[in-house]
Amino acid sequence: MARRAEEYEAEIAGLRAELDRLRSAPLITGTLAVGVRRSSLTVAGAEEMLLEVRLDDSIGYINRPMAVLLGVDDRKAVIGTPLSGWDRGPIGPGVLSGIVQVARGATEPQILERVCPDLSWDRLPATSGERPSADPMLRFVATAQQGRVQITAQDVTRLRWLEATFSRYVAPSVIEQMSQMAESDFRRTERRELTMLFGDLRGFTSLSQDLAPEEVLEVVNGFLGNMVQCVERLGGTVDKFMGDGIMAIFGAPVAYPDHALRALVCAVEMQRAHSEWVAAGLAEGRPVARLGLGCATGSVVVGNIGPPSRVDYTVLGHIVNLAARLCGSAGGGEILTTRETHAHALANASKYGGAVPLPRLGFDPKGRMPFKHVSEPIDVISVTRKT
Repeated sequence: MARRAEEYEAEIAGLRAELDRLRSAPLITGTLAVGVRRSSLTVAGAEEMLLEVRLDDSIGYINRPMAVLLGVDDRKAVIGTPLSGWDRGPIGPGVLSGIVQVARGATEPQILERVCPDLSWDRLPATSGERPSADPMLRFVATAQQGRVQITAQDVTRLRWLEATFSRYVAPSVIEQMSQMAESDFRRTERRELTMLFGDLRGFTSLSQDLAPEEVLEVVNGFLGNMVQCVERLGGTVDKFMGDGIMAIFGAPVAYPDHALRALVCAVEMQRAHSEWVAAGLAEGRPVARLGLGCATGSVVVGNIGPPSRVDYTVLGHIVNLAARLCGSAGGGEILTTRETHAHALANASKYGGAVPLPRLGFDPKGRMPFKHVSEPIDVISVTRKT
């Protein structure tokens, strides 16, 4: 009996240490845990499992999802019974009691995210999407209230899997949309019409020859940081960085009909943000370079591409090469695109859903231009922002 008590106290001590560690870590990612029904500490779209514990450590309330999680057959029968009688099983022995004890000594809600490898999926609320190929992860939020502690538990397995898989490509707001999709919708490789955007700095290679490597890194990071912000505001996907260049995709993994227009708006936003950054750099005596951009729309293969040991979410197709060639031909401060991208943007202007207000765009035909590894000359259009 004494040995069981020692083991129980050891579990409580371990949970306290785990909570202390998590308390100093960023537990809520981006906007994904904001604006939900009961608390800003819960995750949007995830069903809540609720438990209330009284001062004497007995159960005061339990909802049906929490009853299923704990293996309770009769919810009414457990009211008033000790929590310790149910604080065991696949979520870990002593977990709930530990959270309750820590919450009682705190002024703010206490959060614990815990992987539960022994927990079967049938004990969790049903989800509209496919279950990810990962062990279940639960988020517990414990809040001390008058005479009781309320515990909210949510299944965050799918959300954390999405973040781990796609956070380097897309903004948190896009991951939130993806959490409502079936896993197969964004994991499979498929042919889809998308818009590609390429951008890089003009003459930066020669300009950086007089800089120390640390200075080059600082300049490139500052430039790319501005570009990523523009892509994220327009719902695009950052595919990769290429030295002082960036490649972005519009229309995947989340599909939207205005992908061409969003890419063009992103391009003018990039030029605006870069012009401000250049002006600040000149004032500070920092070396700067102008930005060239290219956009092209067409059919590509998109998805997780590569061997099992190194898979990347990316696109393949001649349109990708064309967008890169357009970028390479653009002068500093210039945006080049194709007639197809222009037509697609105009046709879907009424469906525009970007977070940036739709600016007045100007389109100036540049004529037909030949490009390396492109079979025929392309009708090229220069894009500007009208004042």
